Amino acid sequence: MKTKLQIIITAIMILSTGFYAKSQSGIYMNLSDYKNNKLTYEMECAKQKHNQNIHLHDFFGHMPTITVNYDGKKYTLKKNEVYGFRDCDNEVYRFFKNEVYHIVEAGDIYIYIYTQTQNIAESKGYKVVNNYYFSNSSAGEIFRLTKENLKNEFRNNDKFLELLDQSFSNDEIHAYDNIHKTFKVNYVYSKSTKQ
Repeated sequence: MKTKLQIIITAIMILSTGFYAKSQSGIYMNLSDYKNNKLTYEMECAKQKHNQNIHLHDFFGHMPTITVNYDGKKYTLKKNEVYGFRDCDNEVYRFFKNEVYHIVEAGDIYIYIYTQTQNIAESKGYKVVNNYYFSNSSAGEIFRLTKENLKNEFRNNDKFLELLDQSFSNDEIHAYDNIHKTFKVNYVYSKSTKQ
């Protein structure tokens, strides 16, 4: 029994090491590359320190460029000319108006997290705040995730507008549905499109 357990643990470790070695980071130059999962400046994550080949220059304000270290050379790219990137954690980010949005769900409604660091005067420290945003497609304009913005963006879908009012208060609009394994707003939207 002990030997079987050791074999299983060893197999899991080998498989997870193999998966990590195959993990790739890189740039999605345009929407088509994102949809086809085609990375430019693709780099194997096992050969780099954690996400060090892509520099966003966001620490002191939001710069309009990123730097990619690839094959011993540095490349500077404009954020407004690049769709986004994938990091070594297999997380995908999209650039929009020189800001970086983490794509947390690519459903009928794309859900993003925009992370901000806010200065807290009382404690002389900082706190990280995650704000939720959405777009109506992978290329759509990104808006703050609120009922009002959803109603404006999907104003032609009467059923969805009705379900929004029935299902959400503004405070819970970014809730995740653990039963259906999707953001609740995407689940509600899918109900509105069924005949």
